[in-house]
Amino acid sequence: MKKNGNIGHLELIRRINRTLVMNTVKEKQPISRAQVAKILNLSKTTVSAIVDELIKKKLLVEFGDCASLSRVGRPSMMLGFNPKSAYCIGMDIGGTKIYLLIADLDGEIVYEEKIPSTNQIQELADLVKTALAKNGIREDNIFGMGIGVPGIVMDNGTVVRAKALGWNQFPLQEMMGREFSFPVYVGNDVNLAALGERWLGSGEQTDDMLFIALGTGIGSAIVCDGQLINGCQGRAGEIGYYLESRDVENGIINHLGKQGVLESKCSGTALDQFGGSAEELFLEYSKGSQGAVEIMERFVRDFSVAIANSISLLNPARVVIGGGVSESMGVVIYRIREEVGRLTPIHAEICLATLGAKAGALGAINFASTLIEQQDIQIRK
Repeated sequence: MKKNGNIGHLELIRRINRTLVMNTVKEKQPISRAQVAKILNLSKTTVSAIVDELIKKKLLVEFGDCASLSRVGRPSMMLGFNPKSAYCIGMDIGGTKIYLLIADLDGEIVYEEKIPSTNQIQELADLVKTALAKNGIREDNIFGMGIGVPGIVMDNGTVVRAKALGWNQFPLQEMMGREFSFPVYVGNDVNLAALGERWLGSGEQTDDMLFIALGTGIGSAIVCDGQLINGCQGRAGEIGYYLESRDVENGIINHLGKQGVLESKCSGTALDQFGGSAEELFLEYSKGSQGAVEIMERFVRDFSVAIANSISLLNPARVVIGGGVSESMGVVIYRIREEVGRLTPIHAEICLATLGAKAGALGAINFASTLIEQQDIQIRK
């Protein structure tokens, strides 16, 4: 036990040192290895080993030699963070569409495309290779790739179940990894959309955040202390299964693989059952149509109860509502804030997502980048 504890302690120190070196270079660039070591009070050997690894991962670049102020000794190689030094790919695979993005290390998009969906590995790989060729980007200039799928995903990138794609116990990460020389990581689409909104959208880098995806169905992702919460089976955030005592009294309960109880009340599919689309229903509500007002007030109540209970449990700083339905919810968001504030004394900011369909692919980029950055750095002696 002591030995394992020591190993864990050393890994933590390495990760902390890596983050310190990375942030110092970003803030002070251009800067030499020796200057970094002096600022952080680390040994030159430790800093040099970390910098070499970060350069290999394309997180840092060498700008060139710079003479010392005293003009004594050899010139120092200056370091910097160049977001254009490498690119990352984000792929959000849906049941009908794939959203593909290529962005630099700051998240600036250089290429985006919507393509009809496929569950064939070779076709997915060819989509990426074609996109790279179109933009004249070599594979060795790619930092990594993240892929989001609508299903349960294990830590090793195996898709346990993605009904819309016909995948069960499907080793997507392993199979896509064979197609490319850069790292590939796979995650749940709602989780990655949450990371996208947290990175560049309404999440505003919030460390404690609940993201709710309201589309054909309903799901959520939990960010706690800056980390995604997956749960022991990768099922954390399945709020579509929320129910109330009145549901149980009426014999309405959840069954695996079937539409969840809350999903049957608040999803786009649930709203579509009233005729027309959810978008049309929100429009009629904004006009004061009596029928639409009654439906929307019920929707607001049920949805607000779910949000209030989540806030009471998780105490997030911010709740971000995304998904296709959210794009029409500007007319009711004030009512949701008001109702949630009445139902729980615990405050959280409640807002609509801003990235739209790009959230999942941008989140996939952020997901892959973070995992690559967090890989243990082996300090050479």
